[in-house]
Amino acid sequence: MLKLIRCTFLTVMWLVITSLFAQEIYTIEIGVHGGASYFSGDVKAKSFDFQADYGVLFRYLFNQRLSLQADINHTSIQGDYEQRIEHLYDPDVTINQNINALDFTFAFNFFDYIQLDYVLKSSNHTAYLFAGAGLMHLNNGHSNKLNASIPIGIGYKVLLSERLHLNAQWTHRLMLADNIEGHPALNNFLGMNGSNILNNDHLGTVTVGLSYGLFRRKCKCFNYK
Repeated sequence: MLKLIRCTFLTVMWLVITSLFAQEIYTIEIGVHGGASYFSGDVKAKSFDFQADYGVLFRYLFNQRLSLQADINHTSIQGDYEQRIEHLYDPDVTINQNINALDFTFAFNFFDYIQLDYVLKSSNHTAYLFAGAGLMHLNNGHSNKLNASIPIGIGYKVLLSERLHLNAQWTHRLMLADNIEGHPALNNFLGMNGSNILNNDHLGTVTVGLSYGLFRRKCKCFNYK
């Protein structure tokens, strides 16, 4: 009887330890997202001035808290606008600018993302903050510009299934230039391009999307966090 109890105990312990060390974690996510964009530049803001935005997402997970993100977004600025400084130039301008934004950011989760029995307070949903560096390509059919930017933002993600994630994200980009409108009368008209951060343009996006986990890896989960 004692031998049977000992064998049962050892078997249970072996199964528990094997289960802990055989956990598989998806370290890469790829996905798509869509939403709306807005901008702040050298024209007067208009109410509900949003443009369609869509793109792709790549995410590499270092652990349950920290990840590296690469986002590509395509949007545009289209329409008739009034200049802020009307007495310098003609007050009305028409803008037709296509924008591609590439962002590289580090994201920090508020909670240990993906619920695991051996990680206290881990969760299948979490908010996260992110910041990094990026590039913005501007094309209006007459000129092409490539500018650096500083993207920051906040997001929220939910695990829908073993591999599928729902992502909602707000990103605000500070351009290191003053030429988002693509209009000669607006681009750097004060001659301060790149020298005064308060004179630079801004681009923001609000998106919702899905991402899919790839490349499972077995890890020693006691060391994963």
